[in-house]
Amino acid sequence: METTDICRLNRDVLAKMLADRAAAEPHSHADGKRLTARWPFPGTVELWAPENTGREWYALATSINLSTSGIGLHCDEPLEPDEELEIAIHEPEMSFHGRAVVRHCTEMEGGAFMVGMQFLYEDE
Repeated sequence: METTDICRLNRDVLAKMLADRAAAEPHSHADGKRLTARWPFPGTVELWAPENTGREWYALATSINLSTSGIGLHCDEPLEPDEELEIAIHEPEMSFHGRAVVRHCTEMEGGAFMVGMQFLYEDE
């Protein structure tokens, strides 16, 4: 992958990628709480603390599902609800980078954590 294939997290570009995948495999995870349907998207996710926090922290996680409003992932480390992080999502079609806020973090059996994050778009 070329660095030019890494784009800023953008709702329209993400929606197109999701629509293309949905046409190929129409299966979503939706319930009454979600703003948008989430689609199964296993992939690598990078998380790190924003530079302005003075905190040096970096972790890799695995994406479980993805929507235009957020992402569900497995992480080996607990994340604090309401914490804003920098995020990079790597999918076969494209990689995205931007910011997201932790909405929930639940410990699972085996010590891993299920994390829900909401995207923070620059233009909103």
